[in-house]
Amino acid sequence: MANFCSKCGSALSPDTRFCPNCGMSVGGEVPPKAPVEPNFCGNGDLREGIPAPGFSDRVNHPEIHAAMKKNKKAAGIFALVIAPLPLIGFLIYGAASDGKMPMGQAALFGLILSGIFLAFGLVGMLRSRASNTYEATVIDKQTREVYEHPNSEENSRVVTEYVTVVRKADGSQKKILEREGSQIWAYHYLDVGDRFKYHPQFNFPYEKHDKSKAPYIACVSCGTKNPVAADRCSKCHIPLLK
Repeated sequence: MANFCSKCGSALSPDTRFCPNCGMSVGGEVPPKAPVEPNFCGNGDLREGIPAPGFSDRVNHPEIHAAMKKNKKAAGIFALVIAPLPLIGFLIYGAASDGKMPMGQAALFGLILSGIFLAFGLVGMLRSRASNTYEATVIDKQTREVYEHPNSEENSRVVTEYVTVVRKADGSQKKILEREGSQIWAYHYLDVGDRFKYHPQFNFPYEKHDKSKAPYIACVSCGTKNPVAADRCSKCHIPLLK
């Protein structure tokens, strides 16, 4: 008389120990687990699949450092190339405007805009060198409508501000302010109650402590959104913070 699996009903031979259809134990034994190739985090948890809670030990990974160094160099070159363009453009316009814009005025406007471009480049370079990493927990999230250019009827418009309120490890509170039209990372990525680390040296600076509940893991270099189970960025292939 044939035996049958108590779980799926499949017919079993007399010497069967595990159902070939569903894997159910026939004699109360536990099926052996397939071997897993080791790939461990600093705390001993496997990197593969859904990561266990904890901050990554990959913050100092040489591949990540090399990618950020490359980004920093490219940003510096871009700032040096783009900064003189407003000055050159205004000078050309002043020379070709038949006196509509005096050369002195053209030079002044060009210098102001070139200075602004150069300042943005320097801020980006300084930000990449920042070391004021902090740990915090999200305690509130808010949105609010504000007027941009309130003193100008022609240019005035309403924009949305996204405010993520966090409590840092030292007990102080901080508001992460993001505006419509810019990159809104903290508000969309972090949820109330999330514990996270802020890494100012990275292009995407937020790292959740419990990544198993994250909607994605963003590459710290290019910002690409990757599945939580991924180990490397699908675009630039550097290790993700897992």
